[in-house]
Amino acid sequence: MSNNVGIIGYGTYIPRYRIKKEEYIKTWGHFSGKIEEKSVIGYDEDVITMAVEAGYNAIHNSRINKNDLKLIAIGSVSSPYNVKSMASEVAMALGLPMDILLLDFTESEKAGTTALSTGIDIIENKGGYGLIIGSDAPLATPGDSLEHVQAAAAAAIVIGNNNKSIAEIVGKKTANIEYISDRFKRNGTKMMKDLEIAPYSNYAYNNTIKKTVNDLTDELKIKLNEFDHVYIQGHDSRQPTRIFKQLNKNKIYLDTLRIIGDTGAASALLGLNAILYYKAKENDRILIVSYGSGAGSDALGIKVNRKQDKINEIPTIDQYINRKEYINYEKYLKFKELIDLD
Repeated sequence: MSNNVGIIGYGTYIPRYRIKKEEYIKTWGHFSGKIEEKSVIGYDEDVITMAVEAGYNAIHNSRINKNDLKLIAIGSVSSPYNVKSMASEVAMALGLPMDILLLDFTESEKAGTTALSTGIDIIENKGGYGLIIGSDAPLATPGDSLEHVQAAAAAAIVIGNNNKSIAEIVGKKTANIEYISDRFKRNGTKMMKDLEIAPYSNYAYNNTIKKTVNDLTDELKIKLNEFDHVYIQGHDSRQPTRIFKQLNKNKIYLDTLRIIGDTGAASALLGLNAILYYKAKENDRILIVSYGSGAGSDALGIKVNRKQDKINEIPTIDQYINRKEYINYEKYLKFKELIDLD
């Protein structure tokens, strides 16, 4: 790809509610997943409200005129609608132009990077700015090991001409290796399912990610360890560290997975935003890798130009992470509408 598109700014939203793994252990006698706690969507929140907050923050952090936005692309596996655009509702809430291109992606937990990759191609050809959002709160049957780590968050970035960017998108690749999906949601249901065949899941995950990363490093003509920061999407912090034995493990960013949980289609963009906020310095190279069961993997190479300027009235990712209100398992079920509210 030609290097004409970069990241102009970013913003996040993380719900204040958290549930600790001890609450699961009290209820079910066990907890599956290497995290300590996870973020929980509130009873008056959904992926739309989270997307609006993250999008608002990203637009203001970018210091652009929102009327210059040409597209809004959203990725999520938790859309509240079967027939209706998430992007249209978010665009209306943010007061975006009526002629803006609306794109929804719901194919897998890599839908956030699917939205980003598509947005890059369109903005590169048409110019202007694009708002890309991953917003998710996946749901599974209570007690399933899958459900233990599923969390809630939204992450947004504004992309546009590299002349104004805080980071350049220097390359992107997609691997679409055909494996039977081990994680899926049947039409007409809200609950995600997992085949729970660990050897198969690990085989599909490892080989798909290795393919897309190898393709990207070949295109950029660099070695994996030349990246300063790496985020690999995973269900918890164990998966990303098992893939590349040659990669310096200190370069793998795991904090958002450890302290928030698996945020589905928001995961890769949230990891990128956290690296840009906490870790990245000028000229650092970032590798972002997403994974969607049955849908493949995206890999993006990013070079940092500068830190994002801080706007006092816009919450930072640090502020969202550190504001917490812990809830018990009963309240968690109520917030998820798995039992009646009273």
